[in-house]
Amino acid sequence: MVKHQELEYTGKTQPEPGLWYEPIRRKIYPYYPSEALKEAVNLAIALKMPLLLEGEPGCGKSRLAHALIYEFSQRYGKGEWGYEFWNIQSTTKAQDGFYTYDYIGRLQAAQLQKEDIIDPERNPANPENFVIEGVLQRAFEEKQYRTVVLIDEIDKADRDFPNDLLLAIEERRFYIKETQTWIEADEETLPIILITSNQEQSLPSAFLRRCLYHYIEFPTSEQLIDIVRGHFPKSPSEVVNRAIERFLELRDEMEADKSENEKKISTSELLVWFQALNRYPAEKILAKLKQNQLPHPEALLKTRSDLIAYTDGA
Repeated sequence: MVKHQELEYTGKTQPEPGLWYEPIRRKIYPYYPSEALKEAVNLAIALKMPLLLEGEPGCGKSRLAHALIYEFSQRYGKGEWGYEFWNIQSTTKAQDGFYTYDYIGRLQAAQLQKEDIIDPERNPANPENFVIEGVLQRAFEEKQYRTVVLIDEIDKADRDFPNDLLLAIEERRFYIKETQTWIEADEETLPIILITSNQEQSLPSAFLRRCLYHYIEFPTSEQLIDIVRGHFPKSPSEVVNRAIERFLELRDEMEADKSENEKKISTSELLVWFQALNRYPAEKILAKLKQNQLPHPEALLKTRSDLIAYTDGA
């Protein structure tokens, strides 16, 4: 097994478009990181710190985790990498990521024991039998392979949530009070932790100090071409180029009209739009694009006001 400090993310090892990838149980596509993003990932690995990623919704923050686990599994040994996904919601508590304790189950087991009904795996005398592992516990306790942990959209949670993670993300350990034991990550299989935020609320300073930070900028025209071709490799170049040109014209209009925090069309919406365009012959789509029309606006524009503003009310 390659040592943690020797790992390097290059962005050069790419999957076939639409490859079903079992570790994350979904299809994955080529991912094209900037040099700055690759540097941030490798620095986070070297310093053993979480990497906090911000950027517009749909810019590819979460997909970086898929790219990491795919490249590392190909370069450093298949079967030696795991993936843990923690989708944060407004009701999520930090404790959920560590462990939960089945108090009711233990009480029920105690009642059954009084009736001489005994399950060795549910013995109420052993509190560890009722610890339900969370994402971080599974990642920390894994000794066979390394894990990429994605804590997605941390800004959705209560403001206290990031601070409740401080010890765990900084020292890679936490305490289970019911069993009076510490769960600690192994240096040989230290997880790589990525955290994403859509900037819906500011994060506490104490939390930010314990992370490295990278903002994923909106892709350039050339990067968008690579992204679309990575998802739709058989599409004619003329259609790809003209569609992206029209997409960027629309985005420029929205940037001129909207404030910084208002929703604008994103990379993920570009891919859905292009999928819709691909349902029709290339010449038909090109004819509309060359007339500066916006075919299938419902894939890009998500409010009535935007439809009126950018499609003449279509």
